[in-house]
Amino acid sequence: MNDTTSSRIIRHALSDGRAALSEIESKRLLESIGIPTAIPEPAATADEAASAAERIGFPVVLKVISPEVSHKSEVGGVLLALNSAAEVRDGFERIRRNLAAKAPGARFEGVAVQAMAPEGVELIAGIIRDERFGPLVMAGVGGVFVEVLKDTALRLAPVDESEARAMLSELRGAPLLGGVRGRLAGDTDAVANLVAALSRFAAENPEVREIDLNPIAAYPDGVRVLDARILLGEPKAAPAPDPNKVARIENLKRAFAAKTVAVIGDKRMGGYMWLRAMSTFTGKLYSVQIDPNEIPGIEAMGVDNRKSLAEIPERVDYAVSAVPRQVAPRILKDCVANKVGAIGFFTSGFSETGEELGVRLEQDLKENALGSDIALVGPNCMGLYSPAVGLRNFPEETTGAGGDVCYISQSGTHTINFCMQAPARGIKINTAASIGNVLVLEAADYIDMMAADPATRVLGMYIEGVRDGRRFFESVRRAARRIPVLVWKGGVTEAGARATFSHTASLATPDAVWRAMMRQSGAVQVESLDAMLDAVELVARGKPLKGRRMGLVAMTGGQSVVITDTFAGAGLEIPALSESSYDELKSFFNIVGGSYRNPLDAGGTIGGGMHLGNLERILAILDRDPVIDAIVLEIGTGLRASRWATHEDEITGLLDKVGEFAGRSGKPFAVVLHPAHVEEIVARAKHLARERGLVVFDSFERAAGAFRAAAQCAEARARLG
Repeated sequence: MNDTTSSRIIRHALSDGRAALSEIESKRLLESIGIPTAIPEPAATADEAASAAERIGFPVVLKVISPEVSHKSEVGGVLLALNSAAEVRDGFERIRRNLAAKAPGARFEGVAVQAMAPEGVELIAGIIRDERFGPLVMAGVGGVFVEVLKDTALRLAPVDESEARAMLSELRGAPLLGGVRGRLAGDTDAVANLVAALSRFAAENPEVREIDLNPIAAYPDGVRVLDARILLGEPKAAPAPDPNKVARIENLKRAFAAKTVAVIGDKRMGGYMWLRAMSTFTGKLYSVQIDPNEIPGIEAMGVDNRKSLAEIPERVDYAVSAVPRQVAPRILKDCVANKVGAIGFFTSGFSETGEELGVRLEQDLKENALGSDIALVGPNCMGLYSPAVGLRNFPEETTGAGGDVCYISQSGTHTINFCMQAPARGIKINTAASIGNVLVLEAADYIDMMAADPATRVLGMYIEGVRDGRRFFESVRRAARRIPVLVWKGGVTEAGARATFSHTASLATPDAVWRAMMRQSGAVQVESLDAMLDAVELVARGKPLKGRRMGLVAMTGGQSVVITDTFAGAGLEIPALSESSYDELKSFFNIVGGSYRNPLDAGGTIGGGMHLGNLERILAILDRDPVIDAIVLEIGTGLRASRWATHEDEITGLLDKVGEFAGRSGKPFAVVLHPAHVEEIVARAKHLARERGLVVFDSFERAAGAFRAAAQCAEARARLG
C-alpha cells in the first residue's frame, strides 16, 4: 500500500454516501499510513468463515460485521479463541442470534475472521474533531473497561513522538508498558510512533471525523491494532478571514496609548462613573451627551461636552459607550463614520441574555464592526486599562508609570478586582482588558498584542470560553514560549453536539479538552483570584525558579511539620541538605526545641527574628546549597507581632536584613506572614516587606500554590523550547 490508499478509501466511502468505514477498510487505511494492524477476512456465511479460519490458522477471533454496531462486544458480537472449523461455524450462528436479540434493527452482514493475537498490553488510541479546537488525539489504557477506567491523555493534533511519549507517561497505567507482575513490557516508542502518525493523519485529512482504535496490543518489539473503526464527514468550511484584522489590531494598540478619549452617554444616575474613571487620563478627554439635563453636571466636572463625535476636533483614539443596548448599533456607526480607533461597550443585554432582541442587536454590532477597521471591545465589558496614560475602567484604579504584568478577563468584576488588588501586592500593571462577549476581537488578539510587548513579563487571564479554540491555543503557546502565562478558567467549555460513536469521543469531555490544551500550550492553570495574584506576584517580582526543591524555614516544630506537608502536597520537594550545610548549621544551631533538618525549626536559633546574625547565616547556607532551588521563610506572628505596633523598629530591622538577602540571592525567595490574631499589625508588616521588594504570602498553602505555579511555568517554557 502507499499514501494514496487512504485517500482512495475515504473518497470511495463518501461517494457511496457512507459515514463510517468498515473494520477492514479502517485497517487497510491504517496500514497505508504505517500503523500495523491485524486485518481480518470477511465472511458472509458460516462455511466462508470456517474456510477463512483454516487459511489463517487457529485459534481465530470472530467479530460481527454490521454498519449499525459501534461496540461489538456489547451485542455479543465478538468470540475469541475458536480452535476448529466446527467452533467457527457454531460461533457464526451465535453471533447472528446475539445481534438479532440485542440489536433487532441492525443488519447482519457476516463476520470478520482474524488470527487470535498473542496477549499484549491493551491500549486505546483515537481521534475526534472538536468544533472549537479541531482534531484531537487520545491515548490510554484500553480494552473492554476503557470507559470505566477512563485512564487517558488528550492533546490537540498533530503531536510529535516526544509529545506522544509525554501523553503515555501521564497515564496511571503507564507502568504496564514497563512490564509488571511477570507480564511482558510494551514497546513505548512504537506506541508513541502510532499516536504521532495517527495525529498527523487527522490533522491532514479534515474528512476524518473520528477514529477509534481499541484494543491496541503493545508487545516488547512493536504494536498491532486489533480493532478499528473510522467515521467520516464533510469538513466544515473555514470562516472567511477578516480583511481589516491588521488595521483593527493597530487601532487597539492606539487605544491603549490613547491621546484623545470620548465618553458617550455617561449620566448622573451612574455617578458619572466613566468620566470619573477618565479623570486621570493624560490626554484630551471629551464627553458626548445630548441630554440638556446631564450637560451641566458634566461641565461642572471640567469636562468638555460635545453633542456629537463630529464636533470633536481631534481624532478619537478610544471611546467608551454607556448607552442603552437599542442605541448601541447607532453609536457604533457614528464611531465608524468619525474614524474612532476603538470603542468599549459597557452596554450589556446582548446574546448573553438569550433574548431574540439581544441576539439581533449583537449581530448588528458585529456586522457593522467587521465592515470597518474599528477595534470593538466587548460588548458587556469594562474595557481597557492603561495606567501609563491614565486610562482607567474604574475610578478607584491607580495610574502612573506602566508596569510589566498584563491581564485579560471576560469578567469585568474580575478585571477590576485584579487591577485594584495588584498594587498592594507590588504588582505593576502594564495593560489590562475586560473583553466581555468578545464579539469581534477574540482573547487571542489581546494575547498576541500583550505578549509581543517587550515590557510584559507575565500574562494572566480569566477565560470562560473561546470561539476559535485552535487560534486561542496557538496564541497562548506563542506567548508561553516567552513569558509565564497563567489562566483562571471559569465554567466548562461547551464542546458542542457530536455523534459519540466511539470510546474516544465519549472520553473527550469539554473539561478534558481544556486541560489538555492548557498543558500542551504551556499555560498554567490557577483556581481563583487569590491564586492568580499569588502566582503573578511570585513570577513577576521573584527570581526565576529553576526547580522544585524548597528550603523551608519555620519558627516552631509544629509549623515545620505543617509547612512540609503543605509544600509536598503541592508537588514540591523538600530535600535533605548537603553535608557541608549540616556541618555549618550544627556549629551554631540551637537544637533545644529546634531542628536543622529541612525544614528548619529555627525559632530558638533566631530568637523570633531578634538574632539577625543567625538568621543571615541560615539563609546564606540555604542560598549556597546546590540542592535548594528556592527558599521560604516563615516570620513568626504570634506574641512577637503584638510588639510591632509600638516597636516597629523590630520588624523593620528584620525586614531590612531579609530584603538585603533577597536582593543578592539568585534564588526565588518569599516570606510567610500569617494574619493570626493581629491582622492589622501584620497587614502593616506586609506593606513594609513589599516596600523592601519582598514577596509575601498569607499562609503556607498560598505560598505553596504560588511556587507550584512558578515551577509549572518554568517547566512549560523548557518543554516548549
